[in-house]
Amino acid sequence: MKGLILEGGGTKGAYQIGAYKALIDLGIEFNGVAGTSIGALNGAYILQNDIEVMEEIWLKYDYTHFMNIDEETYEKYKNVDFTTKSFNTVIELMNKARKNEGIDISPLKKLLQDTLNEDAIRNSKRDFGLVTVTWDKKINPHPMYLEQIPKGRLVDYLIASASLPIFKLDKIDDKLYLDGMFFDNMPISLLVDKGYEDLVVIRLLDDFLGKKNLNKHQDINIKTIIPSEYLGGSLNKDKDSVKRNIDLGYLDTMKAYNRYEGIKYYFNADYKYDEEYCFYKLKHIDKETIENLCTVLGIKREASTRCLLESVIPRVGELLNLEKEFSYQDLFYAIYEKKLEENNISRVKLYDFNKLVETVNKNITDNNSHKLNAETLAIISLQKNKLAKIITNYFLKDFKTQG
Repeated sequence: MKGLILEGGGTKGAYQIGAYKALIDLGIEFNGVAGTSIGALNGAYILQNDIEVMEEIWLKYDYTHFMNIDEETYEKYKNVDFTTKSFNTVIELMNKARKNEGIDISPLKKLLQDTLNEDAIRNSKRDFGLVTVTWDKKINPHPMYLEQIPKGRLVDYLIASASLPIFKLDKIDDKLYLDGMFFDNMPISLLVDKGYEDLVVIRLLDDFLGKKNLNKHQDINIKTIIPSEYLGGSLNKDKDSVKRNIDLGYLDTMKAYNRYEGIKYYFNADYKYDEEYCFYKLKHIDKETIENLCTVLGIKREASTRCLLESVIPRVGELLNLEKEFSYQDLFYAIYEKKLEENNISRVKLYDFNKLVETVNKNITDNNSHKLNAETLAIISLQKNKLAKIITNYFLKDFKTQG
């Protein structure tokens, strides 16, 4: 049985829509879904098998369909996040909620009632779980499976799972419910307890608690989709932010399954540029280029292939912020991606790597003005971005010469 786990994170949840679309395109199906907060809401639509409705809600409905607040208040709080950085703002909102002056989310409840089909979800014959907590002077965990939720009350418990303490809170059977993030924001155990041993987890954060939760389940197969950049505030429903997060979710997922390549950017997988090809290009850099690289990097070794592989390439990997155990293919892509960065090209888009190589070859200059004296080098070595540009230009000119 393959299961899907959807982490909570407010309006960051748009990322999960793009990720799920990618999983559909990859032909991956799920026997069960579990989620917390926005993850539970997204999970319900997934069980309903209604990706079109999900996209319409995320892209076409603004904040007024989720919250009863004026524009000034929305702009003030849309980028709030539940981190220490926003601690004072969150405390202010929680104090208002305690006085029943929290943000009214009755529009969200109506939206769910209008667009969710509880019968279709129950008849999907797939497992579904969500997490909420009850608040009675202390936090009491309340994870639930679909079969434990009374018929006709699914929307109530979905709202309960997503009830941040900054909202006006409704009671269910005289109990006050809060967002499930206060107990388990990534409810892997809900499906593990049902016998699932093969899970896909779509994260919205990349925090310590989430990593700790994942580490507890190393005995099962877990594929984790993690946002490659910050997704914005927890209440941000601006269309451009939502669209960007949906696109990012799709791209990150396709890269996680090796359908797209690249380091910071995304390229259609092209098996020409495999590890062997990239190693060949790097290994055949000529001696003069190695000498120039050593000069710029302050490496005092004889220019040779061995120096290139042992000293130059590891330093360049650091300079381009690659992971410690980077591959030659990683370095090759990062060198070309530097040109996209220099030209402020959006990274949230799919590109053709062949066309990038052609464009760079066409525009890269052949001048050798980067031979540096010690005084100039001392200045440039303090300017990491400029140094990276000079270094990558040396590589690119050599790659062009190689043909």
